Amino acid sequence: MSARPISANEEALRNAALAVSRAVGEGVFRELVKAMAASLGADFAFIALPKEARCRRMQMLAFYADGRIVEDFEYDLEGTPCETVIGQQFRVYPSGLQQLFPADTEFRNMEAQSYAGCPLTDARGRPVGLMSVVLRREMDQPGLVESVLKIFAARAEAELEHRRAERAIREREAQHRATFDASVDGMVVMDAQARIVDANPAFQAMFGRSREELLAMPPQELVSAESHRTCSDVLAAAAEGRIFQGECKARRADGALFDVELRGVPLHYLGRPHRLVIVRDITERRRAEEQLRQSEERYRLLFEMESDAIVLVDVETLQHLDVNRAAAELYGYSREELLALKSTDLSAEDHKTRTAMQTGSKFVRVPLRYHRKKDGTVFPVEITANFFELHGRRTMLAAIRDVTERKQAEEARGRLEAQLRQAQKMEAIGQLSGGIAHDFNNILTGILGYLTLAGERQDDLGDARLGRYLEQARKASLRARDLIQQMLTFSRSGKGVSRPVEIAELIEESVSLLKSSLPSTVELATQAQAGLAAVMIDPVQVEQVLLNLCINARDAMKGTGSIGVRVQSSRVSGGVCASCQKRFDGLFVELSVQDSGAGIAPEVMERMFEPFFTTKEAGRGSGMGLAMVHGIVHEHVGHIQVNSGPSGTTFRIFLPPLVDETGIAGAGQRGASLRPGKARPKLSGHVLVVDDEQVVGNFMSELLQGWGLEVSVQRSGFEAAAWLDSRGPELDVVVTDQTMPKMTGLDLARRISGKFPALPVLLYTGYAENLDEGQLARAGVRALLRKPVDPDLLFAALRDSLAARRIAAP
Repeated sequence: MSARPISANEEALRNAALAVSRAVGEGVFRELVKAMAASLGADFAFIALPKEARCRRMQMLAFYADGRIVEDFEYDLEGTPCETVIGQQFRVYPSGLQQLFPADTEFRNMEAQSYAGCPLTDARGRPVGLMSVVLRREMDQPGLVESVLKIFAARAEAELEHRRAERAIREREAQHRATFDASVDGMVVMDAQARIVDANPAFQAMFGRSREELLAMPPQELVSAESHRTCSDVLAAAAEGRIFQGECKARRADGALFDVELRGVPLHYLGRPHRLVIVRDITERRRAEEQLRQSEERYRLLFEMESDAIVLVDVETLQHLDVNRAAAELYGYSREELLALKSTDLSAEDHKTRTAMQTGSKFVRVPLRYHRKKDGTVFPVEITANFFELHGRRTMLAAIRDVTERKQAEEARGRLEAQLRQAQKMEAIGQLSGGIAHDFNNILTGILGYLTLAGERQDDLGDARLGRYLEQARKASLRARDLIQQMLTFSRSGKGVSRPVEIAELIEESVSLLKSSLPSTVELATQAQAGLAAVMIDPVQVEQVLLNLCINARDAMKGTGSIGVRVQSSRVSGGVCASCQKRFDGLFVELSVQDSGAGIAPEVMERMFEPFFTTKEAGRGSGMGLAMVHGIVHEHVGHIQVNSGPSGTTFRIFLPPLVDETGIAGAGQRGASLRPGKARPKLSGHVLVVDDEQVVGNFMSELLQGWGLEVSVQRSGFEAAAWLDSRGPELDVVVTDQTMPKMTGLDLARRISGKFPALPVLLYTGYAENLDEGQLARAGVRALLRKPVDPDLLFAALRDSLAARRIAAP
């Protein structure tokens, strides 16, 4: 029976495994990226590690580009596909990389079209870097790329972990050596035969001998004859794994005897069992031993933890018996004042202190209590207490640590986690809104288009009632169009035309128009600071923000009360945005709207910026007002704060002032009225319509046929390109949608421009803001139309294109 043939994927995986197994030595990472690029046919392959803990910059560990290794370099992570990989999961972008990550200039310069990246983690699952490949073409087998990349990533993670472990061992050995050499106690290492193999500087100085002398002499010569037995006991205990302490007479190089304390400790040295003998000169201690004997036990325990506040307390009376310097500094009392107080005098929770005292066992750890300083400040502490008998009385030795900074750090972490969750939620909702708006735009294109066709037929029929019906349907469709624009604004897909705006002047003009929308029972007052800096923003969107906030204020007051509008300069430090939960600082131009209503409920505050969320009854609001405010403000790099209470609510909008003369180019404009019009003059020619949405394609076909044109329809860019290869010379105009799978309308236009440069292309889209005039001109696009497509504009563009085509024809 013949062996099953090996598939190309299996061969690629086997080659990857072989390449990984061969990558060893100092250049392992360079070999890995070379092999990875070869296995996947990639133009670039690299391994990058975070430059800092916050992963804002990456350090290239190994970079393989076009057949050669490039010297290490750093790059910013923000705005790159790598940002979606590190610390997360495997990511693949098979095509359109430059469109997906327009801020990544490096990949744009490399002409990169596809990308795949795998996160690297250590043994404990923490992110340590990433491994990626980049192609100048589309990636045709993402699944195979993922499998191969994960094989190489596993090898890279193993090598990184191995190097981390080796580095940790070296650091630990260096620390041990530094501790050994820096110890004020004499230390000597002995092997199993009780021979000296190492001695630290303190030991050498203590005995007056060099290290070479000590290594060459028997250890018995360092002590008096009567102390040999004590030394043997210390070494024997260490050999058995026990710590044994004893005292003996030691002999210096000049023969002088002195008192030492010996402590034997078992240890492994150079991979073999040894014994560490710690030698302390206790001559001076012996002289003062009698004077210190009565207080030695108390003060040895007290000052072993002198970095924390330490108090010694009589359990029965709760009286302080002794305190250290750190305790006096922590509470703001002098030592004498603290000794006159009881433990309950320091506690802000007296009953808990008494309970802990009465039920305390030998050892108690209290994770969190609140104490009070001399000035009345209450602060959190962590307490570790030991209970024992001292001079016949039950006594507590407590170490008290101020944990204010740690608690603040934990609270800050909680706030950051909440900010992240809120930001992720708003981003997800924005993407959902943008997707819904895109799909609904296609549906609305068909609705408005067929209304236009019906309007043209109605003119022929002369039915006035039918005309009114069509007009009402048109108005409803236009309201739907406006709702879509609000959703696009929220999702940051629809941008206005920004220009330098004097907010104060614009608000005063808008307020005069706004008063007519408010009942006479609502008082509207404005206040504007003079000399404010301009703001780069779309003035129409500013009016939308003001209108929505004032309408919300009117409804919150149930039609009676006062609204205050203020424009001023504000400097913010440590502010937190109410909609995205991000922190922000700096100088801003502030627009605030204050009402005298009953305030906003906490559960509403959490959701009020979500699209379609409303507290109003059915028919009174779409729930897009504050969502649109969120979209507009954040599109212009601003933030929102909300202060609400029983006496009213204030919305504060913070916009960055314009500090230079740089302008922001606007894109796109609203279409014409879309009103059903009269019958148009007939056109002639052959038009290709390309749209993946069947409803839109059918409508466009019927509309253009009604104008006298011959129409062909293709459902994708690829189908249209194949169709054009054989039929292109017969065409007069191509009308194509922009957003289609695999090949966009712009990509199709580029292909047509290269093969049929005289063939006009009309492009329509719901996301015109992402397309600039230069980009369209280079692709050969003659006109750009916005969805929902306005038949009047489409007719004019077709008429001009057909006329130009006839002039260009030989």
